[in-house]
Amino acid sequence: MSAVQVFQIDDAEYQISELQPDSTEHLQRLFEQCADYALIVEGEGVSPAAAKESFESVPPGRALNDKFLYGVLDRKGNIVGVLEGMRHYPDETTWWIGLLMLAPTTRGRGLGRTLIEAFSDYVRTQQGLSIMLGVVEENHDAYHFWQQVGFELVRETEPRVFGKKTQKVYVMRRDLIQENLQRTTAG
Repeated sequence: MSAVQVFQIDDAEYQISELQPDSTEHLQRLFEQCADYALIVEGEGVSPAAAKESFESVPPGRALNDKFLYGVLDRKGNIVGVLEGMRHYPDETTWWIGLLMLAPTTRGRGLGRTLIEAFSDYVRTQQGLSIMLGVVEENHDAYHFWQQVGFELVRETEPRVFGKKTQKVYVMRRDLIQENLQRTTAG
């Protein structure tokens, strides 16, 4: 598995690396560990092609070179989390998180918050002004998590089909400009 380090988190137990297609098998294992996510979103088990699709899928009109797929690796090099999305989407100053998924053994320890704070700092260094994402309506824990790390509801979509389920999506945004202003005036 090849990996390129892109940004680091303040946790000596983990490192963040850009995942490459040769890590598909390892990423698929993470998806299978996180079957609870597939059940919440799609009402069915994990697709055997979930990891492969993570490397290949992009929104209509977008190119693969705008996509990012960062792995959270433990000290042994195992993928215990993934952060996936698009640079410059839906506009040039916004980054979109398509998926944040952590292995059940790593949840509830602050790793998600630490990861999102480090990612937000990284996006700022890349001249990103905001980060957006969508949360399906039945994923209450995720919605609460995103609120806790500074994301606010922007809008709700009409219900759409995800596997065997039909759900609204709550579109959320974290404004990095406002955070920069608050940091400047507080300091």
